[in-house]
Amino acid sequence: MTNFDFLKDEVNFASFSDACIEAEKSIAASPALCALGVRKSAELAVKWLYSVDSSLRLPYKDNFSALIYNPSFTASVDDSIMSSLRYIIKLGNFSAHTNKKVSYREAVLSLKNLFAFILFIDYCYGANYAERDFDESLLADDTKQTLSKQELDRLRTELDTRTAERAALMGEMDALRAELASLRAQNAAVRTAPPAQPETEADTRRTIIDIDLRAMGWTFDVDCMREVPVIGLPNGSGKGFADYVLYGRDRKPLAVVEAKKTSVSPEAGREQARLYADCLEQMTGKRPLIFYTNGYDTYFWDDLAYPPRQVYSVFAQSDLERIMSRRTQAQTFERMTINPRITDRAYQKEAIHSVCAAYRARHRKALLVMATGTGKTRTVISLVDVLLSQGWMTNVLFLADRTELVRQAKQAFTEHLPNLSTCSLLDRGSGSPTARAIFSTYPTILNVIDEMRTKDGARLFTPGHFDLIVIDEAHRSIFKKYRAIFRYFDALIVGLTATPKTDVDHNTYDFFDMENDMPTFAYEYETALREGYLADYHCMATVLRIPTKGITYAELTPEEREQYEDTFDEGEELPDVITSDEINRLYFNVDTTRRVISDLMEKGLKIEGGDKLGKTIIFARSHSHAEHIAKEFDLLYPQYRGEFARVIDHAVKNHEKLLNDFRDPAKLPQVAISVDMLDTGIDIHEILNLVFYKQVFSKAKFWQMFGRGTRLCKDLFGAGADKTQFYIFDYMGNFAFFAQNPKSIESAGTVSLAEKAFGLKVRILQELQNAAYQTKELSAFRAEIAAEVHAAITALNKERFEVRAQLAAVDKYAAPAALDALDTAASEEIITRLAPLIPATGDDESARRLDVIVYRMMLAHAAHETAAYERATKMVQKIAARLERKMSIPPVKAQAAMLAEIRTPAFWTCATLPQIDRIRRDLRGLMQYLHEDIRTREINISDEIISAEVGTRLTKSTALDGYRERANRYVHEHEHHPLLTKLRNNIPLSAEEWTALEHIFWNEIGTVDEYNTMMRRKQTADAARPPQDTLGTFVRSLTGLSEEAARAAFSEFLDTALYNEEQIALIHNIMEWVMKNGTMEVAELGKPINFGGAKIWEVFQGLEHTEKIRSILERIKKNAAWAAA
Repeated sequence: MTNFDFLKDEVNFASFSDACIEAEKSIAASPALCALGVRKSAELAVKWLYSVDSSLRLPYKDNFSALIYNPSFTASVDDSIMSSLRYIIKLGNFSAHTNKKVSYREAVLSLKNLFAFILFIDYCYGANYAERDFDESLLADDTKQTLSKQELDRLRTELDTRTAERAALMGEMDALRAELASLRAQNAAVRTAPPAQPETEADTRRTIIDIDLRAMGWTFDVDCMREVPVIGLPNGSGKGFADYVLYGRDRKPLAVVEAKKTSVSPEAGREQARLYADCLEQMTGKRPLIFYTNGYDTYFWDDLAYPPRQVYSVFAQSDLERIMSRRTQAQTFERMTINPRITDRAYQKEAIHSVCAAYRARHRKALLVMATGTGKTRTVISLVDVLLSQGWMTNVLFLADRTELVRQAKQAFTEHLPNLSTCSLLDRGSGSPTARAIFSTYPTILNVIDEMRTKDGARLFTPGHFDLIVIDEAHRSIFKKYRAIFRYFDALIVGLTATPKTDVDHNTYDFFDMENDMPTFAYEYETALREGYLADYHCMATVLRIPTKGITYAELTPEEREQYEDTFDEGEELPDVITSDEINRLYFNVDTTRRVISDLMEKGLKIEGGDKLGKTIIFARSHSHAEHIAKEFDLLYPQYRGEFARVIDHAVKNHEKLLNDFRDPAKLPQVAISVDMLDTGIDIHEILNLVFYKQVFSKAKFWQMFGRGTRLCKDLFGAGADKTQFYIFDYMGNFAFFAQNPKSIESAGTVSLAEKAFGLKVRILQELQNAAYQTKELSAFRAEIAAEVHAAITALNKERFEVRAQLAAVDKYAAPAALDALDTAASEEIITRLAPLIPATGDDESARRLDVIVYRMMLAHAAHETAAYERATKMVQKIAARLERKMSIPPVKAQAAMLAEIRTPAFWTCATLPQIDRIRRDLRGLMQYLHEDIRTREINISDEIISAEVGTRLTKSTALDGYRERANRYVHEHEHHPLLTKLRNNIPLSAEEWTALEHIFWNEIGTVDEYNTMMRRKQTADAARPPQDTLGTFVRSLTGLSEEAARAAFSEFLDTALYNEEQIALIHNIMEWVMKNGTMEVAELGKPINFGGAKIWEVFQGLEHTEKIRSILERIKKNAAWAAA
């Protein structure tokens, strides 16, 4: 029996029902296979929806992601269903495309998400719908078995085959489309929310909704009225009472709020809220905005502009008035003016048009991919100017992850929009926080949401305060770490990134509700370089032995061994091997660093007639590494008196003055040695050399560092001698790494120690529910852990906006019995929603790190994960060994017996969970004595070059070209379009028709840059030609040539001579080629392989007929060319 067995009774669900059942059963064999099966099942179900619902229009691509992000689909399902589908896709892709293990609990969650989606379909289309809960007890137990790769591949192949067979059933649904549409309407009318729960709607209002309304500045019986009578309802009396109506300063209704109790989905109030809005509109002549809420989840619906969306809470009065006025003030961008003094480049204007078009199409998020140096900040300033003038916005929030970026942005806004009031939350006295443009880092805005108040004590930055949020350098770690910001504020969003679109993380596209590799607009480095807006690069990639292979004592010469031994103190144990990872982290090799510096000074680009090295950044691994580099530079070049190369990072006093000096072309230093501080956002046009003396694993970060050198600089080498190139010195294999790892290795994001420890305790609670642990000792131990988790939840401050956003989960798991029995979904909900809220304690950091180590050990012990348990025990044994060397400290000496005991393997073999926790408690107080500064050492071993490459280029991503897929789909969906019909029938287009064709393929389907990129990847002769010369033949390659047109083209040739059977067969082959591909290059005539080995000049016995055929093919191609007009 499975959770999906009820689908067997629904014949209309046959195309996906068996897939769901098999997916659940497959968890017994492999969680990875289960995750893949769930994804396939969900995809089949989504495609089934498209086959039966005429309101769902297929996107250009019909892969799973494109289908669910299609606006017609997202508008038809609520946020919870979208969240379920996102999780299913992520885990399914993870299972299919990585070698990493899918855990049992992840597979369970995926099944539960599938169950929620299938229930939604059953609710809409099922004949026998009933409320159901997912029953985890029906699942096979976690056997922790691992299938071989071969067996898993075999099962995946079988799954693909069955999926294809089931997809074939979709066609049978077309005949039932009208019947199912009628059934959905009928079901929606008669089916209601789940049965009532004990608490009342009045309780919800009193304890949650009323508080939220007051927090937003509403005053009951003044501008917030309860139980407002309305007339015009479609009931017997036509009368009713709206729960809340919010009024503006003109005493006209701004919004209606429909309240439901917490146990009922707010969706149950959606239609009722709309009816109240209808009534109020009839009564006042003004249509109010709509909110519906159960206290925990609130939805906002401006039904004249957008579909409903989840928001943090009801908005403040000023925010609602602004939204209401926008109904009449906002223009359609048809007559918008872009200020050329801010942005005068064509691609910048195209970016602005693209964002405005997205907003006009009611998308609320836009993503701009623009190479560093192409003017992202100017572009967004110009966008703000347009949105202001078009009545789309009043207040804007600019967010960046670096203080310097925030200050630069504010300065640029002040310069280009002097009439816009601005304020940086980082600098006191830089403007009033009531200004229309606010600039902040993420942590700062996170703190001031609760702290910054108006004169009357109300919250200043309310959820609807900002109309636009600008995210500078949008990447996934921001959306993970600071997701609370974007859940709180309800605003249009525009993200900026310099990372190439195929390298942008899929989680970033997910945040922006976009398909992978499909930003709103892209203007990338290669395009900017080709169009003359950025400088080219010349890379010298040098692989040195010591940073690559480390140092092995046994391989050193006698002299080198003596130098090596002198590095360490007398009596200190010498390491036999220093690994490559320890080089430049713990050990700095003098000879290696001097080689790097000498290379730079000898080969780097120079100014002042070649006498002076140009401005240079050396990217170092750490502050101590940077200081080592600076020291060696000064020893090699003492004539510069320590001023030529300086360390510039946050650890240096007066680093801001040093940075300003580095910016000044007339001042020293010329070389900035930096750790992270200069990686992003430092716009210095004079930079000529970049030295990568550290490894970079994130491609997003690499592109930021790369961008420090891309800006052009006029007259840098003298009058009329501009900067057009910069040099890259790569000593750490970064170019080679990204060639082998085109998608790079991104950080998983920062998770606090408090969050980790809390999550581990929750998982331990779940494991201790198993029958094997129901002893008196372990039950008492579980109760202790549960009490700690419960105390942490109840201690959360509900006044904090991040906590209030998760109020449903906080209240749910703060209940006394909530932790008594946790299934996988419940434990995951606690970890996902509550763990990030847990604040750090005031304990010593090393003690908190110990907690995480030991809790992981305890979880591994409870889950019988031997390898993980042994890894953790070794870490604790190492800690004990270090403490035993500090027996002169009384508290350590007092625990001598315990330290000796835990160093023995026998103890860990027999240790119980309570014993392990006792060890954790005993060790916590001793961890403070292990604090030691990391000691770095300089050694001096002769290094050597392993390899050196000059002119290395970055490898382009091999991602599939989405542009061709979209274009192909457009052609098939619009096959009867007049322009496509003309091309298919070999009829030349007029000049006006060419303009229309270019608009379709370079504006609607994609951009001209995407088209050019696709053509370059084809690596044909057309790739080097202007796009206007190739568009027609490209479109013809998609439409093909009609048979009538092909026969007409060759009719005169066939009619003017008598041909033998072989000659006619060859002509038919040529015609079939042209019918399929639209045109045929003359060069293809000379390839016998195209004609089954026949040689055209031999078949026609000379060149006369061959020349006639060539002429026909050229005419066919000419009719698809712009010149034909």
